[in-house]
Amino acid sequence: MAELDWNDIKVFLALFRGRSVRAAAGELLMSHSTVSRHLTDLETSLGAVLFTRSRDGLLATAVAEQVFTKAEQVESEVLDFQREAESLDTELAGQVRVTSPPLLSQYMLMPHLASFTRKYPGIEISLNTSYSIDDLMRGAADVAFRFQFNPDDSLVGRRLPDFVERAYASPQYIANHWFEDNKTNANWIGRGTIDPGHRWITEGPFPDAEVKHQISDLLDQAEAAKEGLGMIVSPCFFADSLDGLVRIPGTGPVSTRPGWVLTHPDLRSSVRVMTFVRFLVAEMTKQEALIKGDTV
Repeated sequence: MAELDWNDIKVFLALFRGRSVRAAAGELLMSHSTVSRHLTDLETSLGAVLFTRSRDGLLATAVAEQVFTKAEQVESEVLDFQREAESLDTELAGQVRVTSPPLLSQYMLMPHLASFTRKYPGIEISLNTSYSIDDLMRGAADVAFRFQFNPDDSLVGRRLPDFVERAYASPQYIANHWFEDNKTNANWIGRGTIDPGHRWITEGPFPDAEVKHQISDLLDQAEAAKEGLGMIVSPCFFADSLDGLVRIPGTGPVSTRPGWVLTHPDLRSSVRVMTFVRFLVAEMTKQEALIKGDTV
């Protein structure tokens, strides 16, 4: 058997998890042809076919199912080695890989990232927008900004202020509808695939209001509300900054979610990572009133 290449194994894991060349290429930032080449090299090294194609994507063969657990163990050992090596840095230079929900990065983080890089010009920021905590577990990120009530016990967390959501609509939409106690003839704009069961509505001020339209992206949802398609529940730090949206009169906070800055415990001795974490936590804590919606 030929010597195995770690990059081939990494591609195999991405293909096994994503079940398509497109998904693996996107995760690894490789071209489709490069992913296919690595798969061919690995299958040649093993002397076995690992995937077959179907209309539903790639199907793992019995051999692939057998080697997946071993490949994950290799991945874990390589990531442990990388984290340990990175934790030995003593200089404020190098890269800090950050993952954040898109709305937070677009409407809150950017000024802080700019201030941080001006203060520490030797550090380069790599930002990826994502909702998955697997970014940290698989070594794809050093720092994750997340909204969670109970972060994974295996991660190191710094608490941010609680992020508050309220109900919003356009001034004209509010003027054209009536709101009495918990009743209204207005409608909510649904969140689509984010929450197809609309659980957030039961926590809101108008639990019996009809749901019309389905818009998963929160930025698009806000634009729809500005155009009069209905009411939305949105984070205060975002919605309060938009022209054309106002809080629905007589309503209070709908939900409160703890904010966290999370890192892998192996990176606690990384000077650049922990310097980044302390800086961002301090700057975002200064914006507690904005985050909680106390500025309006």
